[in-house]
Amino acid sequence: MGIPTPRPVPHLLVRDAAPVIAFYTDVFEAVPIARECLLDGRVLHAELAVGGHRLTVSEWCEGPRTADAGDGPVVLTIAPDDPRLLLERALAAGAQLEAAADGTADAVLRDPAGQRWSVTGSGRPE
Repeated sequence: MGIPTPRPVPHLLVRDAAPVIAFYTDVFEAVPIARECLLDGRVLHAELAVGGHRLTVSEWCEGPRTADAGDGPVVLTIAPDDPRLLLERALAAGAQLEAAADGTADAVLRDPAGQRWSVTGSGRPE
């Protein structure tokens, strides 16, 4: 019996975690698992389950500034049961649709925090 290898968990640093967490729960149907806040109300650590995977969101870091989620080249992938419905909810909640860099039919959206998401099985919305 071997030791299980832990799966990597994306950790997004955002400027204001509350609306980002609300977006993920409303649009991606994320389920909150845990949430720790500092005394001033900033979210130190919020763990969410999104499509069978875990995601951590926080607005606290010891560095000189907290980065927007979209500052880096990271693209997270989500495979919803109804991709078109997810895209409709995302666009209604303030996400922006982008062209997929590799020319696939899947849609790429940028959430209000700037994080890019590839929505698989969606095709391009009409």
